[in-house]
Amino acid sequence: LNAYLTMLLDTGLLHCDPHPGNLLRTSEGKLAILDWGMCVEVEKELQYTLLEYIAHLTVEDYEAIPYDLIKLGFVPKGKEESFTRAGVVEVLSVMLRQLAQGGGPKQVQA
Repeated sequence: LNAYLTMLLDTGLLHCDPHPGNLLRTSEGKLAILDWGMCVEVEKELQYTLLEYIAHLTVEDYEAIPYDLIKLGFVPKGKEESFTRAGVVEVLSVMLRQLAQGGGPKQVQA
């Protein structure tokens, strides 16, 4: 995560396919990121919004997620109340907590 955040904040480049198959440990013990086919340049303002989103995920502040998703353009402005009432925050909370424990999507239990 640190390598991807550093890349985003130092260069403005976001690698959009971060999974273990795209990581390699070199013989010198350094991290090599592979498969640069899905990358995008991110504007400064959006970099900070992504950082806030990641921070909210990290500290499990899931109530802030609807507002982050609005800022990121995934949820229309003014729909945060509907988003919250529909139970999306609770579902995301359960799913993200399970994903944070490792093991990938197969470990997420309904």
